[in-house]
Amino acid sequence: MDLCRCLLNEIFMWVSKIYTWKARFLVHMVIFFMVFCNLYGVAVSLGSMSSVSVSYGEKGPVFCGIKSDGSHLVTCFGSNPAIIYATPSNLQFIGLTAGSGFVCGLLMSSNQPYCWGNSNFIGVGVPQPMSEGSHYLEISAGDQHLCGLQIPLKGKRRNVSLVDCWGYNMTKNHVFDGQIQSISAGSEFNCGLLAQNRSVFCWGDETSSRVISLIPKKRFQRIAAGGYHVCGILEGVDSRAYCWGTSMDAEEEISYTNLAEHNVDFAPSDPMLAVVGGKFHACGIKSYNREVVCWGYLIEGSTPPPKGARLYGITAGDYFTCGVLAETSLRPVCWGSGLPSTLPLAVSPGFCKPNPCVPGYYEFNNGSAPCRTGYRICLPCSESCPAEMYQIYKCTLTSDRQCGYNCSDCTSAECHAGCSSLTSATGKKNAKYWSLQLPVIIAEVAFAVFLSSIVSLTAILYVRYKLRNCRCSSKGQKSKKSNASSSPKNRGKVQPDVEEIKIRRAQLFTYEDLEIATHGFKEESQVGKGSFSCVFKGVLKDGTVVAVKRAIISADMKKNSKEFRTELDLLSRLNHAHLLNLLGYCEEGEERLLVYEYMANGSLHQHLHGKNKAVKEQLDWVKRVTIAVQAARGIEYLHGYACPPVIHRDIKSSNILIDEEHNARVADFGLSLLGPANSSSPLAELPAGTLGYLDPEYYRLHYLTTKSDVYSFGVLLLEILSGRKAIDMQFEEGNVVEWAVPLIKSGDIQAILDPDLTPPSDIEALKRIANVGCKCVRMRGKERPSMDKVTTALEQALALLMGSPSIEQPILPTEVVLGSSRMHKKSSQRSSNQSVSEADVTESTEDQRNEFRAPSWITFPSVASSQRRKSSVSEADVDGKITEARNVGNVGSVGDGLRSLEEEIGPASPQEHLFLQHNF
Repeated sequence: MDLCRCLLNEIFMWVSKIYTWKARFLVHMVIFFMVFCNLYGVAVSLGSMSSVSVSYGEKGPVFCGIKSDGSHLVTCFGSNPAIIYATPSNLQFIGLTAGSGFVCGLLMSSNQPYCWGNSNFIGVGVPQPMSEGSHYLEISAGDQHLCGLQIPLKGKRRNVSLVDCWGYNMTKNHVFDGQIQSISAGSEFNCGLLAQNRSVFCWGDETSSRVISLIPKKRFQRIAAGGYHVCGILEGVDSRAYCWGTSMDAEEEISYTNLAEHNVDFAPSDPMLAVVGGKFHACGIKSYNREVVCWGYLIEGSTPPPKGARLYGITAGDYFTCGVLAETSLRPVCWGSGLPSTLPLAVSPGFCKPNPCVPGYYEFNNGSAPCRTGYRICLPCSESCPAEMYQIYKCTLTSDRQCGYNCSDCTSAECHAGCSSLTSATGKKNAKYWSLQLPVIIAEVAFAVFLSSIVSLTAILYVRYKLRNCRCSSKGQKSKKSNASSSPKNRGKVQPDVEEIKIRRAQLFTYEDLEIATHGFKEESQVGKGSFSCVFKGVLKDGTVVAVKRAIISADMKKNSKEFRTELDLLSRLNHAHLLNLLGYCEEGEERLLVYEYMANGSLHQHLHGKNKAVKEQLDWVKRVTIAVQAARGIEYLHGYACPPVIHRDIKSSNILIDEEHNARVADFGLSLLGPANSSSPLAELPAGTLGYLDPEYYRLHYLTTKSDVYSFGVLLLEILSGRKAIDMQFEEGNVVEWAVPLIKSGDIQAILDPDLTPPSDIEALKRIANVGCKCVRMRGKERPSMDKVTTALEQALALLMGSPSIEQPILPTEVVLGSSRMHKKSSQRSSNQSVSEADVTESTEDQRNEFRAPSWITFPSVASSQRRKSSVSEADVDGKITEARNVGNVGSVGDGLRSLEEEIGPASPQEHLFLQHNF
């Protein structure tokens, strides 16, 4: 690399003095040298180009690599079918890079990128817009974007570098002063390494990573960006790794016993050949033995790096890393968490180029044919031998440097082990060492076993004692607790007996009973199917029609059992008119079955997106909005009145079921989580849910609150209004949020309404609902309304749609909710000039002369409704001001300050920074 830089500097100085036809020829030679020098770098990482790359994301991990047969074709293995089945079979690639749900390669024929996968931001094929005649030296992918470094310009602009980017909030053509040697992309930022002074510069989002403000004033050989940090190999003799950016620990507030196990900034002091960055970790290849070492945050239970294995190159995903073993087989290997399910048999260890290897590199040749005739792979030489070792053979153009142990000066266990096989004297010394140490080791193991046995026995006896005590006290004090729970003082509290009664509400069925009820689970009884379960219609012995959800028996029974137990536990404690009613369950052997009330009209998804137009027209605008109100009430109950609060995590149209009277139920609690007592506090959870409905803030920051359900419900509202699916690629704008929100902000409500339904004579109510949907899908969770505000606005819109005398008149509940373990008292007021106390709202219900009662087929079951109606929530906060919404000409005020979807989520607060650093 140093030789390349010297040659380039000399040529550029000559060209600047004599720019003739000879000089123009030399400029082409400069381009050739820059391609040559750049492509020999091994900075492969989350976003750098290599012969292998790994994709990650909610559809699962995928490993892609250039084949080792010299064809320059790509092979992919893993869990994401959108990548596996779209892998081009006849395109030749120079190198690969990958992000969240997509893979891109640099075409050998045109030096342009070509992408495939299922990303919403990187389309299949050559990224657009693409400037005419653009050719690239290197491409680099982040989570949701791709950048490419163009081949250098010539003439007066030879000291200018062009970088083109595409994707989420990144699509732009950048012009930078100075020659860029290589680029590397992190999750939401990019970095470049300048060829002249070996310094680093970065651009993009500074919110989560701080890589831009923390750039060190050091010189680097190469760099590699991770998710929220950057690592580089320092220039000089030691060539160790140096990292900066966001670490997983908060160094000012939290101290660890071994800080290097958690902080990606604490890189090892070993000299490195290559370094890569994952989401919150980094790995490097040691220069003296090609073994891999990793540091930073590793998920508990992760597969450790291969010990003692030598690698040619590595590449990183979000929470895992893969590499190519330095063996004749060229077999790939992965470690970490969430690994690809399968891997190819062999891949190329590097780029195939027609140029000879330069000093500092050696030609790869182990008997295989990773390149076609006339091409070769050049790998970097091991730089120096470590302590206690000496150089046996130096690096040549055909072989790497080899080191051996200096057995006359051994101090480490590795040195003793390496020398033990060389001389018999050392072998005797080693045997003597073990003869002395073996009794000590046996004694320590025996003591540890004895101590653990004592601790285990004590714990078992203590637990049995406590359980016996608990049973006796419950029998002796049963009547006492019953009396206490019935007293006015304790009426609002949840007693242990009440909790036991709730859990036992679900009836235990036998597998034989359910098999008879569903006619042997035959296909004609099946009414639905999901990823992990099938739903069958059945009739119990007493004539009750039920829906039986049967988990699909698979190798991943642990996941099925977890979802089964989650749904059983939650629905046994929850009771609401608009949550799906759990009747019972069965758990025999490997069978996991849940029994629900049967919903005759299927799911909302079937009505909105079914091919039968008659079924779709069954839900007119009043019924659609009613279903939205009922679903909102169910979710509001989960957030505000369940104890502890419940976060559903999978709100979507297929999980809103409809009974024979077109009343809605929220279903499928397999992904649900119990939130903290303070509903505004976040949970540290890896993203889970359905594409199109998933909260961007939750996906990006792993920052889960009840506002994540609000985002999903906002997508559902836009789906109800438009009749479009959340993600539908048959339209040019496939994402319903990105399509609908700009139209709503511009005041063109008619453009988003479902064409299969006739618009109402007055679409004022639908405007209000559209406005609520827009606010629910705001990018920042704290800017979204809470579910009680959303429900209030939707009920007012429903009253307006049905012809209520006044939207200020409340729709009061017709049914009391059972099972709520807490009832929040909310401040309320009628208006700015008339105050009403909570007692007036909750106790003086007999004075309802001005109420507007809905038809009997609409149920509004939450007790909190009468408290919410006169709350301090102004219509401007959730639904937009009435005067502004009616004024069609004033399109700017209809959105009520809605922000553009393309807007960045914005800087995280200090609390959010601490949350991310502590949990991830």
